[in-house]
Amino acid sequence: MQNDKMTRTIGIFAHNEAGRITACLESVRNAIKLGDECVVLNNGSTDNTSSLVEEFSEANSFCRVVNIPIGDKASAWNIFVHEMGLKADLFVFLDGDCEIAPNSIDALEKCMMSNPGANAAAAIPSERSSRKNREIMLKEGGLSGNLYALPNQFVERLRNTHTRLPFGLIGDDSLVGALACWNLNPKGEWDDRKIIICRYADFSYVPLSPFSLSDIRLYYRRKIRYSLRYFQILLMKAPLEEHGLAAITDDIADLYRSHFTEMKVKWRGIDTFFDYLALKQIKKRMDELA
Repeated sequence: MQNDKMTRTIGIFAHNEAGRITACLESVRNAIKLGDECVVLNNGSTDNTSSLVEEFSEANSFCRVVNIPIGDKASAWNIFVHEMGLKADLFVFLDGDCEIAPNSIDALEKCMMSNPGANAAAAIPSERSSRKNREIMLKEGGLSGNLYALPNQFVERLRNTHTRLPFGLIGDDSLVGALACWNLNPKGEWDDRKIIICRYADFSYVPLSPFSLSDIRLYYRRKIRYSLRYFQILLMKAPLEEHGLAAITDDIADLYRSHFTEMKVKWRGIDTFFDYLALKQIKKRMDELA
């Protein structure tokens, strides 16, 4: 590990990642420098993710675990950004089922230092994980929740404006990326240049196998989550553009209640079936809260 003046904090978001969290932490250990810190936000895990992180931390003092009872990434994101009082020049966000290349954090830092007006730096998938998604990001930009970084200046603005993610939000990257491009002003102009794509910051993950029953089940649940995300994005866009940051609710269910009649299943190929299942979940959540 090398040492220089910029401080960096890595937040790893883990939910039932016992099978992959150690490999994730080992990849981070190979990418950090002296003075970096790593916080594993273990949200709602029912496996032994926490004990594995604690075991790793005994031999690696840069790392610690924060156990969160509720399994919700948006809540974990809020705790990392707002509630822990962390100080750093660069905040790195990483999913616990991913591994990063040894130069990835340095590359994210260099991207931010070379583009002081940017609000975020986005890593891209390795070719072995998804060449297609890698090419899409390089061509179209955007932010992947697997690995990205925010500079201290943007994090401080998020804190000062009390901008938090709604409980139940699927995918922090959609809203965080939008806020970055809007420069925290959804009523203003959209600027893609506020997110820098770092082609030398790689993350990798184990692709799902069509021959694994557990992976097929995981893919099925993931497709429903993608449909939930699709509806959430549709519902958030207009209120944000009309009311600004005030349109961000504490709970995504508040958005469902206000706009449920606007959610319709439309033909989207195979996704239509998962949209139907997602709407059933939304209706169930509303009934539970009624």
